[in-house]
Amino acid sequence: MTRKLALAGGVAAAAGLAAVLWSQGPATPATASPHIAAAPVSVVSGVGRGGVSSFALAPTQADKERVAAYWSPDRLKQASSYVPSTKPSPSVKSTTSALEMSPGEVSRGATPPRRAAASAPGDAPPMVGKVFFKVGDKQYWCSASAVHSAHRNLVATAGHCAYALAQDKPVENWIFIPSYHDGVAPKGIFVGHTLYMHEDFAGQGDFDRDYAFVTVHRGFTWQPYAQQGRFRYRAVDVGRLEDKVGAFLFTSAKPLARRVSAFGYPAGAHPDGTRPYDGQTVRTCSGTTEKKIVSAPTWQLEHGVRLPGCTFTAGASGGPWVVGYNPAKRTGHLTGVTSLTWNLSGGGRLDAVSTPYFNTLTRRVYTQAGRQGTG
Repeated sequence: MTRKLALAGGVAAAAGLAAVLWSQGPATPATASPHIAAAPVSVVSGVGRGGVSSFALAPTQADKERVAAYWSPDRLKQASSYVPSTKPSPSVKSTTSALEMSPGEVSRGATPPRRAAASAPGDAPPMVGKVFFKVGDKQYWCSASAVHSAHRNLVATAGHCAYALAQDKPVENWIFIPSYHDGVAPKGIFVGHTLYMHEDFAGQGDFDRDYAFVTVHRGFTWQPYAQQGRFRYRAVDVGRLEDKVGAFLFTSAKPLARRVSAFGYPAGAHPDGTRPYDGQTVRTCSGTTEKKIVSAPTWQLEHGVRLPGCTFTAGASGGPWVVGYNPAKRTGHLTGVTSLTWNLSGGGRLDAVSTPYFNTLTRRVYTQAGRQGTG
């Protein structure tokens, strides 16, 4: 049954990478694009058929340029891995922890724990990348991936990586950088155009709907050039997202206890304070999901799918869960996105991740998002 609450108005989301990203080397200080005064982004929001909410992020060329100019090299470096919070309400206390403590809850028959493995930049799926965005006065990032659509311009991520529940509005200055590694954007920068999500996530913070699909503008990269003895940068078009990096195929309503590969950029600390990941390259967890759905009352999660043995931390949120990933063809079927991290043992390390179950409601959001062309 769909839970319904009125939606709050939305703001912006999008962003553009800094001058360093045309380079194949690590990020280094460089002259940023000319300063463009901040201006309100055009905002259109509403609930369409089937409870699908849409929020305009950076729908015009002027919006796109403003967002692109925002992301200087320093701002990119200052961005932190993002941890979701619950939606404030009289009955639910807000929290900034992505950890749902459930000691000893691993299902019988679950796959033995597997450690996350690093993927070299050349081996990682090219459609996996990072999203950067702004909440309040701070910069953050999550994981995401390109998913197939007729207009070849669609990104899938977690709902909390596009809509800030604590502020009750979309995040600002949202961009997607596919194939991101070590501060480099080898495939370009894609500014978010419009955010699509289920009304229950924005309306009440329901983590059974913690997924989002964002249409993006044509990508660009910063190209350096000399003018009067000074280095400057101009944006050069790199085309549509899917034409550039490919995309996963969307799928839904699949049975549990399936083998999946989860990809992402974990970087946050474990409960014991250790940080085994740096968020600079794609990491992979592969295993079999549990045979039962899981719940987490704090997050209003009732139908979660959990992958035990995955030690991902904050930063992996929004990363794709893929069934039948083919390393040679660089594709597979998107069946979920990392939403929450878990500490099943109650020890010092996170040891599982979960996704909301992709069902007919998820497909409804995906289908509506896939109808929008962005040039």
